[in-house]
Amino acid sequence: MTVLRDPKRSVLLFHTGLAVFSLLPALILLPLLAAATGKSPVPLLSGLAVIALFQLLGALYRAGAIPGALPLRLSYLTLKMIQSLHLISEYTPEKVVVVMNNRKALAAAPAGFSPDRTLILLPHCLQSHQCPIRLTYDPDGCERCGRCPIGNLLDIRDRFGTHFAIASGGTSARRIVEKVRPSLIVAVACPIDLSLGILDVQPITTVGVLNQWRNGPCYDTWVDSRELEAALTLLLGGGGT
Repeated sequence: MTVLRDPKRSVLLFHTGLAVFSLLPALILLPLLAAATGKSPVPLLSGLAVIALFQLLGALYRAGAIPGALPLRLSYLTLKMIQSLHLISEYTPEKVVVVMNNRKALAAAPAGFSPDRTLILLPHCLQSHQCPIRLTYDPDGCERCGRCPIGNLLDIRDRFGTHFAIASGGTSARRIVEKVRPSLIVAVACPIDLSLGILDVQPITTVGVLNQWRNGPCYDTWVDSRELEAALTLLLGGGGT
């Protein structure tokens, strides 16, 4: 399941982003130290120390040993720059954010979050376009007909007793988070919205599940409800009620 996976490629890309970012302060430091000391080995060793420091920060982030998401933000910004040069594929930086964030969330956050402080947050594109009910206003209006995954996700909500909301966009999602004030969010979205949302709500613990584009982006999307349920089972410390 993607919420539990730790692909080696994502870890490698995460540290590559940090390494590339650290080159700038290292290159700035080299001539300054060379001018100050007049000794060539000192600037070189200092530059390598800067690169090593960023890698250490990345390792500590992965282990959940440091708060916030600064290493992830720095790596993401660098990977976006690399993507703009067509050196990595589209959505790769966003997927790295999701995978690395999930690793940290599941490694650092012990089971035992309270269901009444947990929010399942979904995008409106999971709802069938043929459905006449506006579920963004009232998810419980869902008739659970099976034409979209909302019904199964509501069943999971009922078992665990969490909050549940469907957002129409980024602004709507932020308002929902501000209203519920959760300590844990399990969110479903596309790579861009999910990665930006994860970075936006820090330091709230968030686990992201990517939706599936069976009909293209933002139109009758799908999600594997087992992934969402697996995250809740781990972080709420049980299998629901």
